[in-house]
Amino acid sequence: MNDDIRLLDSSVVIRHFRQGGEISSRLAALSERYLPSIALGELYDGAYRSARPAKHLAQIDEFLGGVTLVNVDDETAKYYAQISASLAAKGQPIPLNDMWIAACAMHLGLTVATTDAHYQRIDGLNHEMW
Repeated sequence: MNDDIRLLDSSVVIRHFRQGGEISSRLAALSERYLPSIALGELYDGAYRSARPAKHLAQIDEFLGGVTLVNVDDETAKYYAQISASLAAKGQPIPLNDMWIAACAMHLGLTVATTDAHYQRIDGLNHEMW
């Protein structure tokens, strides 16, 4: 696992947009940044629901220039199913999109950078609280 490569949860990107500062510095220090298409959908959803969609869409477009977009495939779907079944068996569900984001990370062997503590519930997931 490379210490300067992360798969980004939308929570980190949103905090970067809103607050900048330390989180923006941490993002800038990464040699590679991966963004799951699911997280991109969450960002677009937030932009379209906001009072200033044009501003937020422009932020997203600019941000996309510095990340590698990760799409879901059949292997990712297998990880998603394993995560979902495991969390259901433990009675500890998390949001569906976050299970997909975790599945992307596990499939690619990446660490998820997030501000959401519920990623701790996923066995075998490398995650880092930002």
